[in-house]
Parts: sequence; structure tokens; C-alpha cells
Amino acid sequence: MPDVEMIMPDLATTESEIRITNWLVEIGGRVQRGRPLLEVETDKAAVEVESYLTGILKEMRARPGDEVAAGEVIAVIEAEGAVTPLPPSPDKDQAKPAAGPAAKPAAEPKKAGGMFARNRLAAQEAAETEHIDLSVAERMVAKRMQRSKQTVPHFYLQRSADAEPMVAQRMAAAPRKIVWDAFFVHAAGKALERFERMCYSFENERLVSRATDAVGVAIDIDNELFVVPVADPASKTPQQISDEIVAAAELLRSGDAEAREIRPANITVTNLGVSNVESFVAIVNPPESAVLAVGKVAPAAVVNEGKIEARNRVSLTLSVDHRVAGGRYAADFLDAIVRELESF
Repeated sequence: MPDVEMIMPDLATTESEIRITNWLVEIGGRVQRGRPLLEVETDKAAVEVESYLTGILKEMRARPGDEVAAGEVIAVIEAEGAVTPLPPSPDKDQAKPAAGPAAKPAAEPKKAGGMFARNRLAAQEAAETEHIDLSVAERMVAKRMQRSKQTVPHFYLQRSADAEPMVAQRMAAAPRKIVWDAFFVHAAGKALERFERMCYSFENERLVSRATDAVGVAIDIDNELFVVPVADPASKTPQQISDEIVAAAELLRSGDAEAREIRPANITVTNLGVSNVESFVAIVNPPESAVLAVGKVAPAAVVNEGKIEARNRVSLTLSVDHRVAGGRYAADFLDAIVRELESF
């Protein structure tokens, strides 16, 4: 029976990085065509990879934690019967006779030329050993946010809004809970109906419609950031939106692959009020044109008809892609959001 190299199939991810998390068959174990062989993480989800060969697993060319690309050899299998490979990728064949691993040249020993050199060497070695591995989702967020800050001309607008109407509606809904995000998603959806330019993105020297009516809400699940799109939020009540957000969060916690797929939204609402943050500035998530950062709802001293009184208020910061909207247009858009919040 021939030894055959199995390659990583094309998982149709938006990026080429694929991290192996677990092998489901040990060396010497039987592999069955069409049965799960290993688990991997992509920029979209954690998925199982099925074997397209039947036989015995003789060698693992990639270990848990390794990153591979589609078309890269990940295992050697002592195949049974005729080898029926998957369609070849553009650059690699799906199956070919196994070749022995190439010998790696021995690394030259490091030299320490004195006290300062030894200190630098010790610091370098410490930096190489003390680290935290990021998940594929975390690395993708890091890359997207870095690219956004480097390429998108941000500007920022800040407002505060009277939160008393929202507080009253939440209290009236008790014991059924309305998450705070629901109010801001609804208000943003209503404002987008009047300010359609915010539903466009800048591409190839022109503005292109996002072709969606969704408003995204940022959700942190076990230190991984996801954006859940809420479709047509202007037509839904805060309670309906709240139920949708809670259900989506449960699916994300369960590892549901479909829930973790990237789906379009016009803008994203991100809320750190639960962490007692009063206000903050967020980074636009391309190809969206804006992101609304929401702070903590808390009592504040305000002047009402010449008298000082305590009222619940909330701080809002709108980050905007200046290529899509100018300051006055974005300011009117933020004002529309505030008016919607104060009219609940």
C-alpha cells in the first residue's frame, strides 16, 4: 500500500491562515475517507476536516498550534485501494507520493561577546519563550484594526444623551431583561433611514452601497470579539432586538460555526458601559463607515429649567470614515441617534 501525502483542503476562508487545534486520530490509527480527521480554527469558525483517504495515519506533518495554508501537506497516510484525490488547488496537487522530510541545517550557536551582549541575549530568549498564543479570530481582529487605523482617515464626534426614557422602559419590562445594546442598535437603525450615506463604504475612489439594512453589535465571548448583525432594526422593538442579541451570544458561546461567520452590517455598536467605562473611542471596522462607542449609563447633574437635578445620561462617541461622510453630515447623523434614544 502506497504512502500518500494528505494536504489541507481549501476551507474557503477569507484569509489563508488555518490553525490546527486537535488531531482526532493518533499515529497508527485507522483513517476513513469522509470521516473527521482533525479540528482546525479559521478566521470564521472552528471546523472539522474530513479525510479524503482511507488507510493508516503514519505521520503528522503539522501539530496542534501550527499554522498551515490550503494545499500544504499535513499528514502521510498509508492508503488502501485506489487514491481518489480532491480537485487540485491552483498551486498544489491533492495527493502525491510521500517524500521523506528534508533535513534542516543545524542552527549556528549564539555567541555572547560580553556582559551587554549576554544581557541582550537573555532578553531575546525571554521574549521568545514568554508569549501568549492568539486564536485565529483574535489575530484577524488585530490585523483588521491595524489596517483600519493605517488606511482609514478617522474623525470623532462626542455627544451625551438623556437615558431616562431607556431606564424607564427597562424597568417596565422587568423581570424580562432588555440589554442596553438593543436601544442603541434600534436608534442607529432609525437614523440610517434618514442618513443613507452612512450605509456606503469607500472602495476604488467611489462610494459603494453595503446592500444591507443591518446594524452590528460587538460581543465579547471568552476574550474573542464578534460582530452580530441585527437585520432591519428600525422595524423591531428594543425587546425584540434584545432577544435576538441574547440568542446570538448563546450560539457564539456554543461554538456554532454559522453564528461565527462574518456577515455585513452598516455600522457597529460597541458598548463598554458594563465595564464601568464612561466614554471611549472605537476603531472603524471596514468596510463599515462608522462605529458607535457607548459608555456607562449613570446619573449626572444637569440643569433643567434653571434647577440642578440628577438624571441618567450616557456618553456616545461616533468614529467616522472621513472619505464617506464629512463632519456636518456625521454630526447630524449622531444627533438623529440621540433624538431616537431620548424618544423611547
